[in-house]
Amino acid sequence: MPETPLSNLLNPATLARIDSYSLLARTVVEGFVSGLHRSLYHGFGSEFFQYRNYVPGDDLKYIDWKVFGRQDRFYTKVYQEETNLNCCIVLDASASMDYTGQDAPCSKFRYACMVAACIAYLANRQGDSVGLYAYNDGLLTSIQPGRSKDGLTRVLRELQRLQPTGVADHKHVLNYVAENFRRRGIVVLISDLHGAETDLPRLLKRFRHAHHDSIVLQVLDGEELDFPFSNTTRFLDAESKGEIATAPTLVREHYLREMQSFTEGIKDSCLAEQVDYLLMRTDASLGHMLAAYLHRREALSV
Repeated sequence: MPETPLSNLLNPATLARIDSYSLLARTVVEGFVSGLHRSLYHGFGSEFFQYRNYVPGDDLKYIDWKVFGRQDRFYTKVYQEETNLNCCIVLDASASMDYTGQDAPCSKFRYACMVAACIAYLANRQGDSVGLYAYNDGLLTSIQPGRSKDGLTRVLRELQRLQPTGVADHKHVLNYVAENFRRRGIVVLISDLHGAETDLPRLLKRFRHAHHDSIVLQVLDGEELDFPFSNTTRFLDAESKGEIATAPTLVREHYLREMQSFTEGIKDSCLAEQVDYLLMRTDASLGHMLAAYLHRREALSV
């Protein structure tokens, strides 16, 4: 199937060549939004934000009668001042995120930063406050959500500066975010989630009890998921520095079974806490991520 200009725009192989996160995010989001011109998201603007289904009791002055004439359904206009929220991006900047497969367009961390930049730009585009918490074994970045354009600039500048190092302490940092992110909003966790299996369910529950909506974006390299190795290979743990040499053919079946159990366990933990989950390969289009964020964001505006 040939690539369309939009699909090519959302391709990480194309985006990885753009150094500036500001330019990258603006290009992706504006292109993605314009690509939705036939959908009900065509109302992005300085004041009008989007449509939602009419609910009995809604003020009739906000019904769009032109849309009703075309589709024979009632839709209500939603304005930015009615839907402002906080968007809190939590980014894993540990050493394991530095992995780049042989055929991957970029490292997991570079991909995660592209995702974070696009979400930050989209949130700001919608009039929401946006903040960034980046971490490894401690908090590396703490930018409180702010609606100003300068807030977005700070987030994008920080993404440009960060480098993945150290060991991820998911429990410590997510507890910190839960304690300091007080106004209701959306928490977007971007991580490979290695080592998070035990603590994640309780941490997600804490966000839900605080009335935050959450999205978990698990970023993994294709080699981690497919294990395409054939020759005897030395595998190095980027965080613990442990290493093992083995013949992949001897361990492939066991590895793939464990990897499937790992990702399905993360997904099940998210679903149990009513958290949106998306597994993202570093060679996958960013379109699915943007659609998932918009879907969750729309649900909060109703």
